[in-house]
Amino acid sequence: MSVSPDTLAMPRVKCRQIVESDLDGLVDLYMEGFPDTRREFWSDGMARLREMPMVKDMPRFGYALETSEGLVGVLLTLPSQRGDTIISNVSGWYVRKPYRAHSMLLVSAATKQKQVIYLNASPAPHTRRTLEAADWKQYSFVQSLLLPIFKLLSGHVSETIPGDLPERKLLEDHQRWGCASVVCTTARGRFPFVFRRHWIGPKRRKIPFMEVLYCRNTGDLDHCSGPLWRYFLKRRLGLGLLLDGRSRSLLSLYRPGRDDRLYKGPRPPALNDLAYTEKALFR
Repeated sequence: MSVSPDTLAMPRVKCRQIVESDLDGLVDLYMEGFPDTRREFWSDGMARLREMPMVKDMPRFGYALETSEGLVGVLLTLPSQRGDTIISNVSGWYVRKPYRAHSMLLVSAATKQKQVIYLNASPAPHTRRTLEAADWKQYSFVQSLLLPIFKLLSGHVSETIPGDLPERKLLEDHQRWGCASVVCTTARGRFPFVFRRHWIGPKRRKIPFMEVLYCRNTGDLDHCSGPLWRYFLKRRLGLGLLLDGRSRSLLSLYRPGRDDRLYKGPRPPALNDLAYTEKALFR
């Protein structure tokens, strides 16, 4: 069997966990792989990544491919917990072209724990077929734009997070990262939410919507959509609400095929739970 000179000259590739001292260098690698993004997008995201709560037995930052020349590939893993359930968002998959034959080493290393729910919140079109061949499945098929004008339910929305709220730390973390963490109180109880501002439309005519990053379930969002919509509209933060899946609320516009989500693991993640994912950290 003959071996080409280029193959013989290729440096040995090692897959290892990312350590904190790698993060600044990863910004340069990502700027190479995603030249249309702003440098602050990655550097600010890395600063937030350093603040992520640690999850036992999970890699803190993700995995990298390394040669004698330095880092040549990366896949971030952003783990978090909901009770006893561990959710890990895999994000930022990039490998330099000469080493792309080793790309699946990163995915295999990052998704090897069978009890963990792995989530890809924004699969790139050119990686989707590869992920589906590795047993990743789609779980979100449509987005809804909510304009709940006729939802007259009364409710109080506040940025003050009660000390006894089970999701208090989740809301505080995202509030610190610049997201809108709010609690809606109605006659049925208290309902925690996390949103981020998201712009939709042509380049010069974009309209702001508040995209859901966390709610306990979509039914809570439907119940509170009126007070939430009035709260954000009054502050000129968003014309409406953007969520994964369909809603029973009036004046919902459906956007099939936008921001599909993939998962791998024992069961699909809950819709509209993107807490501690790239959506919150990298903006």
